[in-house]
Amino acid sequence: MNGKILKGALLVVAALALTGAKPQPTMRLDVTGTPEGAKVSVDGKEIGVLKVSTACSATPLEPGNHLLHVEAPYHWPLDKYVQLDETKNFVTEDVKLKPMYGLVLLKTEPAGATVTYHGRELEAKTPLLIDKHLQCGPKPHKIELSLNGYKKTTVEIPVPDRKPIVRDVPLVLDSGTLLCSSEPAGATVFVDGIEHGTTPVKVHVPSSRGVALKFSLTGYEDVTLPDIRMSAGEQQERHVKMQGLPARLTVVTEPENAKVYLDGNDYLGKSPVQSRSVKSGTHEIRAELSGYASVTRTIELPNGGELTEKLVLESILGRIEVSTDPVGAKVSLDGRSKGETGSGESRILMIPDVEAGEHTVQVYLNGYLPQSKTITVVAKETKQLPFTLRRDNTPNTDVEKKDGSHVKGLFKRQTADLVVLEINGTERPIPRDTIRRVKDIKTGMEITASGASVLSPANPEKR
Repeated sequence: MNGKILKGALLVVAALALTGAKPQPTMRLDVTGTPEGAKVSVDGKEIGVLKVSTACSATPLEPGNHLLHVEAPYHWPLDKYVQLDETKNFVTEDVKLKPMYGLVLLKTEPAGATVTYHGRELEAKTPLLIDKHLQCGPKPHKIELSLNGYKKTTVEIPVPDRKPIVRDVPLVLDSGTLLCSSEPAGATVFVDGIEHGTTPVKVHVPSSRGVALKFSLTGYEDVTLPDIRMSAGEQQERHVKMQGLPARLTVVTEPENAKVYLDGNDYLGKSPVQSRSVKSGTHEIRAELSGYASVTRTIELPNGGELTEKLVLESILGRIEVSTDPVGAKVSLDGRSKGETGSGESRILMIPDVEAGEHTVQVYLNGYLPQSKTITVVAKETKQLPFTLRRDNTPNTDVEKKDGSHVKGLFKRQTADLVVLEINGTERPIPRDTIRRVKDIKTGMEITASGASVLSPANPEKR
């Protein structure tokens, strides 16, 4: 038989020699990789399976492109072309099929459970689409679900292929439910120091022990409820009213030294009033200063905050400039003496710091009729008030002479020898040795020779 084979080979060689054709080289393709047992095909013909220890080979192959196909259960198949050329007797191709992962939508009632797989928490809470952790295969995957207030639950999910799976898991309570609210809302609730959201919020209290419940809100005092105990499945409510922390109030005024009041008559002191502790909320502050209009303002003090208020007071003071002709008259304002009109360069009496409004100015000068005027003073303005005085020709003195006659006139002066009266603008001296007595007509008091008299020029306002 070997002779026949040799004879056939010689005939083939001879035929090729006669035609001038060259024999074609034969090539080999070796395939290695994972997973073990994957089926390998070349140009549509299955050549074997992948093994760890040996390659799966296809031979003889001619030079050129050959289609390599590798497939395995629960993996994505691979198709690629492999180039064979005459420079190499064989080519090795290493392949690694990518595992196929399932699509699982995991939902819980209630939602928000933590999902743990192989000891690692996944990136989000339920409901959760798991698309890259659960490899397709014959064995189910174990997943642990945990949510505060509920028992931990383990579920097994088979993932044979990429067909989407929806899994609903009801969670079982292992605690009581506490509905927490506060006034105002927005307080952070802590259970044994662990934050559980802001009010209004539902928290779970373990049935195995008592817990401390704390409400915390910026600007308000913390509220702590100790030793809250509940049984599994029980539901209760807790509502707290938060007390605002005191605020710090500073009041400045322009000008300073104004009296500052809070909410009516609560006197805080003279401005600047600095960093007073005041209950938070709406308040009214008032500033008062003599000569200025009072200022009232409503303020809102934040809980635990600080506020500085500046009050600008408007002056309500004006002034009056009084001039008299003749000068030297005494001047009073609303019955209070203010001085005399002067002589020299300034013949004016200036009355400063007069409150805005209506006032009465009176002037007195011995021998002249008193005058008064009502004037309206305007804040920050000067009112000029001139007076032209008229002589008072009314007799105020009666001189009884020794011969029984009487001489009446205005008392001017007296000496040891004379009493001088003014009669119709003319002075008339009367010798004292002709006088029996001298009387003040109005009071009936006698003017003595020594000059003691209510009509003394030093006391004109008592006329």
